[in-house]
Amino acid sequence: MQRRVFTAAGAVLTALALTTACSGGDDGGAAGGSGDDFDGTITFWYAMAGRNGEAITELVDRYNEENDAGVTVEAIYQGNYNDTLTKLRASAQSGDLPSMVQVNELSTRFMYDSGLATPVQELAETAGYSFDDLNERVVGYYTVDGVVQSMPFNVSAPTLYYNKDAFAAAGLDPEAPPRTLDDIRAAAEQLQGGSTEYGFVSSIDGYLVEQYLAVADTPYCDAGNGREGLATTVEWDSDVTESILTWWTGMVDSGLAINVGRDANNASAAFQSGNAAMMTFTSANLRDIVDGSDFEVGVAPYPMPRAGDVGGPILGGGSLWALAGQPDAAKEAVFDFMAFMMSPESQAMWSTRTGYVPVNTKAVELPEYSEVLDQYPGLTLAGEQLSNTPEGLNTTGCLMGVMPQARDKMNDAIEAALLGVKEPRQALVDGAASLTSVIEQYNDSVGAN
Repeated sequence: MQRRVFTAAGAVLTALALTTACSGGDDGGAAGGSGDDFDGTITFWYAMAGRNGEAITELVDRYNEENDAGVTVEAIYQGNYNDTLTKLRASAQSGDLPSMVQVNELSTRFMYDSGLATPVQELAETAGYSFDDLNERVVGYYTVDGVVQSMPFNVSAPTLYYNKDAFAAAGLDPEAPPRTLDDIRAAAEQLQGGSTEYGFVSSIDGYLVEQYLAVADTPYCDAGNGREGLATTVEWDSDVTESILTWWTGMVDSGLAINVGRDANNASAAFQSGNAAMMTFTSANLRDIVDGSDFEVGVAPYPMPRAGDVGGPILGGGSLWALAGQPDAAKEAVFDFMAFMMSPESQAMWSTRTGYVPVNTKAVELPEYSEVLDQYPGLTLAGEQLSNTPEGLNTTGCLMGVMPQARDKMNDAIEAALLGVKEPRQALVDGAASLTSVIEQYNDSVGAN
């Protein structure tokens, strides 16, 4: 299916005039060479540093050593997700695109609308590859209009970390972590004045609110959470969203929670130092959090806003996109590398080295995975949460071209409420209103009626 060339407009997306063709691509003048030329090298732009970046480069080295197709992957670190996407836009204008790129989940709609990529399902069908061994809920997130657009790779889920030692000292059962926001408050009240100064910590992060809404089976945006068409508004003006922000504000105002601002590292530091006994955070940093704490860390499911909520968390992280316009030989090489990255062996190594979910469900059956569970038993929780999340539009996650900007605006709303600048409901209403023109500009730029 051919899609229009995408020109992003407005303050949230820098202007683009993409010369790449449709989803199926044109075999001339794009990533990986021109015409039918393919020299056996594919360029892979990735967006992870530290322990995660080291694991990626190790996987690339393994592929380069083991593949018998004469293919070499050149992995190039491009900075964080925002940096990588900015460079991708610039490369689209110059026509000098990489063969494949790692993009965060928030930019899925943008990548789809841009026409920059060949849907991975097309490459999989050509290679005779099946997605059956991959986590169904994860594949579903990256499916747009019934077609798998990208290969899920670094997949995380939100979890509740808690200090088991502090729980025991406060007379709380360390094997019975809180399940709801009210439970967290009750535990924090009992923990206050004990071995930790604060009961709870969380950075200001709209990602966490997105997760609460999914667990509450509540839409984040309209048009079936952006899955039934282009979203035209965010649906933050709701009793559920207000209750979440009111709870959070009340925790800070009561001295039960510490406001560490927007830097997630500050939240992690407060928890690992023992200053706060509970923390909502991504599973992607599980190993770092466990290794950096001098107490026994408990890992529990993400809390429900209300008792009896029937939804479930949605994934975070990123996926691998094959850039369009490559010759067939380059496309085959790109997908061969993707398939390697999704093998049980690669996913077992990736998960145990980092804390990300093993997308290939057979990875957990391997000895190298099970051996690590003795030290990090919480590794399986994130994947179990995603697998157990019931299927539905609200629990698949909002698909919207301006999701990065929406998350920033939610951060503004949270901050305004926590600092007492606005009441929670007003902060949410104002945040949603500030996105109206941004969403309209995006939709106009992709030719929405």
